[in-house]
Amino acid sequence: MSILLLTSTAGSPGVTTVAVGLALNWPRSVVLADCDPGAHQAVLAGFLGGRGAGGKGLLRVAEAYRDRRPLEEVVIDQTVPLTDDTQPSRLLLPGFSKPGSAALFGGVWSDLVDAFERLDDAGFDVIVDAGRMGAQGLPTPLVEAAATTALVLGSDLRAVTSARVHRPTLLEQARSTTADEPPGLLVVGPDRPYSAGEIGRALDSTVIATIAHDMAGAAHLSDGRPRPRRFDHSAFARSLTDATTAIAAHLRRSTDRVRV
Repeated sequence: MSILLLTSTAGSPGVTTVAVGLALNWPRSVVLADCDPGAHQAVLAGFLGGRGAGGKGLLRVAEAYRDRRPLEEVVIDQTVPLTDDTQPSRLLLPGFSKPGSAALFGGVWSDLVDAFERLDDAGFDVIVDAGRMGAQGLPTPLVEAAATTALVLGSDLRAVTSARVHRPTLLEQARSTTADEPPGLLVVGPDRPYSAGEIGRALDSTVIATIAHDMAGAAHLSDGRPRPRRFDHSAFARSLTDATTAIAAHLRRSTDRVRV
């Protein structure tokens, strides 16, 4: 089972846009889990154009946890389709529906992560959109279980400075995990003005992948706006494909090293 954990800091582009783009291009069946504590419902309101969750999501997962039901039997039932694709399947696990719900979810994370890991039997990987990091970092079970953790950031000084401030918290959490490598970077819009190489050196981190800057293409993923003409042939779409290939390969290598 492979879990990819995505997060960001202040001044960085939306991690949800990146998460949706990766999920749409993922080589295996995938569950995009909206674990953003802010309860923004960004995928439902954005890419899915205001679609309702039909009562599904993390709240129902918490109810199943309280009822002591095995969560591996619950998670897939609580998803909604991200696309009409069935091979591979692309599903969304809707997130928190009320502000403050994440603070009451503490005991559920470990069981939810176990359920994510068991999805391998059904052929699924999991992409976790953890939203923007808080002062206390991310839920520890998510960090511990992730085969790969990536900090999403832009290439301007504000984004890099914010990442430098918050990255030590993420590194400290990751030190207690079995992950073979520390959290890496996913740079959106490199060379605006700093290159991916410069950013990696400044933060002493590996840049796992880069995604081209494209406001119209990003708006299609973040806000459900009409798909731009020639979208599939754009630098943005090509960079998403390349980034997905690189991250999926990195994730698989990380998973294999942990299993060994």
